[in-house]
Amino acid sequence: MQPVFVVLDSQLKAPQVALIKGVRLARGMRAPLVVFVNAYSAALVRAAGDESSPLIQARKAVNHGWQARIEALLDECGAQDLDVDIRIEWVKDDDEALRDAVLDTRPALVVVHAGDDSHPLKRLLLTPRHWQLLRKAPCSVLCVNDAPWVGDVPVLAAVDPDHDEGRLEGLNAAIVRAAREMSDVLDSSLDLAHVIEHPDEALILIAGEAIPSYVDTSGNLRDYYQNRLSALAEQAGLGAERHVLLEGSPAAALAEYQSMHMPLLLVLGTVHRGPLRRLLLGSTAEKIAQQASGDLLVVKDEHFSSPWQD
Repeated sequence: MQPVFVVLDSQLKAPQVALIKGVRLARGMRAPLVVFVNAYSAALVRAAGDESSPLIQARKAVNHGWQARIEALLDECGAQDLDVDIRIEWVKDDDEALRDAVLDTRPALVVVHAGDDSHPLKRLLLTPRHWQLLRKAPCSVLCVNDAPWVGDVPVLAAVDPDHDEGRLEGLNAAIVRAAREMSDVLDSSLDLAHVIEHPDEALILIAGEAIPSYVDTSGNLRDYYQNRLSALAEQAGLGAERHVLLEGSPAAALAEYQSMHMPLLLVLGTVHRGPLRRLLLGSTAEKIAQQASGDLLVVKDEHFSSPWQD
């Protein structure tokens, strides 16, 4: 069984929301749990002196402090029943430490905290570390905010009914599987979502017969995607009514819907990237990630190519 991999915040006394949520996921998924932190401190190295006896003693004390803190948090979470692997690293290059730990443990899911309640827009606060994971980790990544999972936490899976001719295959199937697993663990509802982007009416007139008939009016376009999304929901075994059809810019529409229905876990997917483009997550997915205000699960398709595995 592949583990759930939790990335701790670097501050020893931080609440470690990712660990709390990661424990719940690991238990629900019946998976082992890996707890990772890179304890390296440049300030401590400067103060103690590189490769000196005081630095060795300081490193031991820091390691002991992290071990005690993690064990205390695990006890608070009631994680005694889980198979837990605690990894406290001391590596100057944080990206390298994280990459090596992920590749070594081969997790099914990485959970990382990205919340910032002090931010006036209440959005996820994505740092270079988050983008490294989202763009390069060879597995799904869950970015979590500060809000605890209390009560009902609905799950919304963003799918594209145009993929695979409307069949529940490929990336859509991967998104729905991951979303269903989340809803099962959280014991919550699951809906599919799609955002309609209306084409410019002037361009429709110019294109004429080259445009499919279902695109010629806003009403026809809504009916078309309503039917396609209902069909996908039925294929997923959710019932035809378990879907949400939004309109506008995908990133803005999904972000607004999430903010209006908090807490809500948003699930979206990203595809295989070619060698010249895979440093990006995908323009739509990245825009959604930048605007999301709640927990966000990014699912990689089976052909996702990770630069970490080159």
